[in-house]
Amino acid sequence: MEDVYQSPPIVMDTNVLVAGVCRHESSLAYQLLLGVLEQTFPMILTEPIVLEYLDVLARPRVRALTGLTRRQEKELVNDLISLSRQVQLRFSWRPNLRDEGDNKFVEAAIHAAAIIVTYNVNDFRLPELGHHGWTVMTPQEFLARYS
Repeated sequence: MEDVYQSPPIVMDTNVLVAGVCRHESSLAYQLLLGVLEQTFPMILTEPIVLEYLDVLARPRVRALTGLTRRQEKELVNDLISLSRQVQLRFSWRPNLRDEGDNKFVEAAIHAAAIIVTYNVNDFRLPELGHHGWTVMTPQEFLARYS
């Protein structure tokens, strides 16, 4: 199957997913999430990223923000899985980010030469990381360039 996308693949940080699910139609995170769901932007997922999405969306504080039921959370994540390219990491880069939980996003981005889309770009811009075919952008930067 040939890729028909006009943008490089993205790895969506959980903070962007949550902001997008809050459904503020004018928000850039919502536009990005909609672009993934409408297959405008290719998305990369790994099992650890999916597990984090499910965990964070199920938190009572986040659920109060999103208004999603457990069923809707699972349906959304299942939709993302079915529309994304799943990658299985065969080795760990362990880039040692300030938040060790963010390593999974860098590993997926390295594997797929993808763009990490996040509101916390400084968490990923450490000189010792280097860039092996991946980069990091805010939703605003990504949409300005690729939409």
